[in-house]
Amino acid sequence: MHKVVLGLCCLIYILHIAICSTRSPKIAIIGGGIGGTSCAYFLKQLLNENSQITLYERDVVGGRLRLQNIAGKLYEAGGSVIHPKNKYMLDFLKMLGLKIRKLYGYQQKFGIYDGDKFVFQQSEWYIITMADFLWRYGLSVFELWKEVNSVLEDFSKIYKLQEEKYAYTTVYGMLDFMNPGFKNMTQDTLEVHLYKKGYAKRLLDELVQSVMMVNYGQTNNITAFAGYVSLAGSDSNLWSVDGGNKLIPSGLLAKSKANVVKGDVSEVELLPDGTYLLKYVDQSSGKVLTETYDIVILATPLVKGKNNIKFTNFQKDFEQFETKFHRTVTTFVKAKIKHRAFGVPLVPEDILTFNPHLLFKSIGRVVPVSNDWRGVGDVYKVFSDLPLTEKNLHLFFDKIEMYKVIDWAAYPHYDSPEKLPPFYLYPNLYYVNAIEQTASAMEMSAVAGRNCALLAYNLWYNILDKIDYHKKIFKDEL
Repeated sequence: MHKVVLGLCCLIYILHIAICSTRSPKIAIIGGGIGGTSCAYFLKQLLNENSQITLYERDVVGGRLRLQNIAGKLYEAGGSVIHPKNKYMLDFLKMLGLKIRKLYGYQQKFGIYDGDKFVFQQSEWYIITMADFLWRYGLSVFELWKEVNSVLEDFSKIYKLQEEKYAYTTVYGMLDFMNPGFKNMTQDTLEVHLYKKGYAKRLLDELVQSVMMVNYGQTNNITAFAGYVSLAGSDSNLWSVDGGNKLIPSGLLAKSKANVVKGDVSEVELLPDGTYLLKYVDQSSGKVLTETYDIVILATPLVKGKNNIKFTNFQKDFEQFETKFHRTVTTFVKAKIKHRAFGVPLVPEDILTFNPHLLFKSIGRVVPVSNDWRGVGDVYKVFSDLPLTEKNLHLFFDKIEMYKVIDWAAYPHYDSPEKLPPFYLYPNLYYVNAIEQTASAMEMSAVAGRNCALLAYNLWYNILDKIDYHKKIFKDEL
């Protein structure tokens, strides 16, 4: 009798594999940020005309790539900069017919402020600037820069792997492929990691920490891997998209030809046949509706302390993958900077600080996302951990015409050792934002989006030799 039952189970499994390998899956993507839209785009490339993709977004497409209107001009409020080595972002730009905008705002002069004075400030003269910079931070800064570029080179190995349609079920596996040392960099703080390498205390305490605070709002206690990604974000050749970075996710979504539902998914229920029932609130009608899918891809973060999606009838607890996010308050101020507040006759356009006890994490003059800057005036973007009152703003600004505040969870709070969620949560259930616990960046999300697209495709069609392969296969080529 047991043999008969076993035989029937094997037959059912074989039939399931055969059916899956002949029909196209019905797929739901939850989240319309760069991770979700890139995943939709890459799935379309894999499935061609057989794609059945629905993307759910409760707010606006673009996620944390958003714009802020200040006096009739649009400014980047979320992800603002893209690295010149970010292959997917460059590919998307070309494919969508968009243009690069040179970041005048990131080629401005900067200073590092300790709360009382500028410990370093760029000069009008390049030679003077370099002399001051090297006197204060030493030649080892060039060695650190070489290390950052080495990390980027190792990271770029993933592009060839994904072109060959290989995918990983875990972030750890992907990191190990790039460089076996990357996993360890998620388990150590940046401060300890760099101290072990012999970097000077002043370099770490001032320059490195000021970069961490402007990019992630955190100190050198950030994980080493996230810290290196943050340091890469201080490159002098950073760029953005003319018209706004959110044009990329919008364009990817259009190219994917996915059905877009403006709805807030509240629950994912596992049904007896292995499919998934999605419950969501339709934004136009306010009604609770349901739909069934073969594959569900989460492209929205599971944030600790938030009202996340409810998972029903699973044998696994997904609350373990909830992540603590860092509160970031972005304040746009149309005003004149108050020179006397900083004790210098000429205040640099970008004010960084390594002092975590100040009211602000950074103050930077910004320009609109278009190249039409006529009549703009001075607009500054201030990062802080807590909302700033008008009285606070008057400490640093004169002639305030207006200000607007965005208070949000912008990126994870990076604590070592990190426990990284997997991409593969359950059969036919995947998590794009798992990669964000290593570092938050547009390119990271695009890499994860493609990985989950490939993972879903390969597992659906039983292409198991393309899953979690070891890097030795391509060791001679990579």
